[in-house]
Amino acid sequence: MAKNMEDITKQVLDINRNYINKSIDVIGLLKEAGNAKKITNIDKDLVVDVFNGIVKLNLEYYAKLVDFGFSVTNQILSPSQESSTGSSFTLSGKVKPGEIITLQFVLDNPKSEAVLCELQYSSFLNIDDQTENPEISAKFSPQSFELEPEKSITIDISCPVSKASKLGTYFSHVKVVGFEPAYFTIILTIEKPITTNVSKKNQSDKKPESKT
Repeated sequence: MAKNMEDITKQVLDINRNYINKSIDVIGLLKEAGNAKKITNIDKDLVVDVFNGIVKLNLEYYAKLVDFGFSVTNQILSPSQESSTGSSFTLSGKVKPGEIITLQFVLDNPKSEAVLCELQYSSFLNIDDQTENPEISAKFSPQSFELEPEKSITIDISCPVSKASKLGTYFSHVKVVGFEPAYFTIILTIEKPITTNVSKKNQSDKKPESKT
């Protein structure tokens, strides 16, 4: 890819160089006395206008070229809009393997027009080492809908956790298509199941059978 970009850059520079050289040649021809005699039947004001037009085109071309260069540079060096926005809010809860946790939030539409929305979530990652936990998923109700202007809707989130899930704290980013780049975060802590030990009476504690 780097090689292709280098070749494209060289081609663009060659085109720019040829464009400028041709412009300079035309201006030089207009300035030569011999050529001026050949075009005596042409209005001198027209020649001046042509000359000024070529100069103006060159200046505009360079200005746009510089603006484009700065724009590309800013896009490369600046962080993405989504990463700089930050999470709008966080929903959190505790759940055990084999259980389902339910969360809820209210989505508002402050826009003046209706918005087609769809909820999309990223894989749940361990908050410490960023490893993925495929045993956690999220289901939204509703998931796709149209939200009228100045209206609100309550979204239910159901997160089933498989019995095979590892313990720990995991997070997922949820994006609401239609309100980009805003997103929110779900944080789930998978806790160890509580085991109850049923104590059995010792055989010695049993009452002796009565003999008849």
